[in-house]
Amino acid sequence: MESSKKPILKIKQTNEDEITLITQYINTFNEKELHGYNIAKEHLGMSFQIEKSIGFINWKNKINPL
Repeated sequence: MESSKKPILKIKQTNEDEITLITQYINTFNEKELHGYNIAKEHLGMSFQIEKSIGFINWKNKINPL
């Protein structure tokens, strides 16, 4: 199934640490979540910014609370 392939990240103006966090976050996705992520990227195109998504922000706060 195509959805199990690792996504290609198209992130502009994001530092390497943030790219690493985004990659780690995406690697936590189950098959259903990955499928939803790929649909969001397809439908929203360049306007989709995972680093601004509620899921990513909540995940990042869990792994590195203030």
